[in-house]
Amino acid sequence: MRRKLPAEATWLTRILSATSGAKRDEFMEAARLAAAVTLLVAGRDSRARTVALAGLTVTSALRHRRYGFQSDGSEQLLFQVQLASTTARLGGKNTRIADACLWYVSLQAALAYTVAGYSKLAGAHWRSGKALPGIIRTETYGSGAAFRWATRHPRTTRLAGYATIGGECLFPLIFFVDNGKSAPLFLLPVGGFHLANSGVMGLGRFFWAFTSSYPALLYTTHKRASKAETLGH
Repeated sequence: MRRKLPAEATWLTRILSATSGAKRDEFMEAARLAAAVTLLVAGRDSRARTVALAGLTVTSALRHRRYGFQSDGSEQLLFQVQLASTTARLGGKNTRIADACLWYVSLQAALAYTVAGYSKLAGAHWRSGKALPGIIRTETYGSGAAFRWATRHPRTTRLAGYATIGGECLFPLIFFVDNGKSAPLFLLPVGGFHLANSGVMGLGRFFWAFTSSYPALLYTTHKRASKAETLGH
C-alpha cells in the first residue's frame, strides 16, 4: 500500500506505518469492539457515545486504506454513515448540521443503489438473466441449494434478476413517489432483498450497512412529505 501512495504523502505514510503490524492490528480490533459495545449500551446523549463513534470512524478509514483489496460496498457505505453520524454529534445541538448529515447519508444510500442498478444494466449477462444463476453457483457467493432451485425455476430466477436491476435503478423515486410518503414501501422489499442475500450469498454485512442508512432515508422523505403538505395548504 505504501508503494501506491504519492511520494509527497509522507504524513499518510507515517500514519500507516504507525498503525501497521500484528500487535497494532489486534489492539485496533479490540478498540473497535469496545467502541461498538459502547454504542449499544451508552446513553443517547453520552459523551462516551460520541467518542466511540469517532473512534470507529477513524479506524474504519485506516482499515479501508490498509485493506482496500478486501473492502466492498458495505464497508464504504457504513463508513459514510459513521462519518456523518460523528459529524452530527460533534455539531452538538445545531439542527442544521444534523439535518445536512442526514441528507448526506440519505443521498449516499440512494446513489449506492442507483449506481449498482445501472452497472448491472450495462452487463449483458444481467440483461440476459444469466448473471444471478452464475453468481450463486460460485464458491464465494454461492449456495448449492439456491443454485439447484434456480436451475429448476429459470423463469422465476430471471424475473428476480430483472426485479433487482429495476429496483436499484428506480430507487431515487423514493423521494418523489407521493412526495416521499411511500418510502416504507420502498425500504421493506429492499431490506428483505438484503436479508435474503445474507442467507443465500453470505452478504451479512450488506444488510447491516445498508439498513443503517434507512433512518436517514425515512427522515428525509418525511421532511419532503411534510413540506409538500405545508405548501399544499
